[in-house]
Amino acid sequence: MRRTLITVATTLSIMLTAALLPVHRVIGEDMAPSILPGDLVWVIPGLEVRTGDVVALRDPLDPGKTILRRALATSGQTFSYKDGQIRVNKRSLRQRAMGDMGPHQITQETAWAKAPLKGNQWLTRSIAEPPVYWSASPGPISEDSWFLLADDRDRAMDSRWWGSIHSSAIEGVVRLRWGPSHTWRSSFEWMMGVPPIGD
Repeated sequence: MRRTLITVATTLSIMLTAALLPVHRVIGEDMAPSILPGDLVWVIPGLEVRTGDVVALRDPLDPGKTILRRALATSGQTFSYKDGQIRVNKRSLRQRAMGDMGPHQITQETAWAKAPLKGNQWLTRSIAEPPVYWSASPGPISEDSWFLLADDRDRAMDSRWWGSIHSSAIEGVVRLRWGPSHTWRSSFEWMMGVPPIGD
């Protein structure tokens, strides 16, 4: 009975949140396969950004446009990429090959979390053949800023080109997503990052 009440309360809470917040329809594939064109996302302004959160921000190359990117490292941390591994400080992001979707290889990435929290998970894609290689030398993140990545790692621009993005450019955090399901995602997702942890 208690479990049923908690489920009902959670469902009602999510529905109320969704009804009160502005909804946005996604255009473009920069965050595929986690977030797809046509998906509806609910962006909450003013929330604290956490590792693995998807954030809405002004496009650094076109300030009149809002885009989505995933927050991976913040000020006081370093970000690097080598031999297929993303590292924040000395911790490698956990990666698991999921399979292929068209010309892309799908990978599940997991951000670390202190127990009893569960690590935040999401999907990324990269071109399977021929593979595209990129690297990033260890570098500190600027003060009050975030290193942001697109989930489409080969065809979208992000902090690998822009550098870290100041928090003032972030318009809000995506907490809800709704869209068609596929092999590795459900139609509805409550999206929650995890607090940054040290080495």
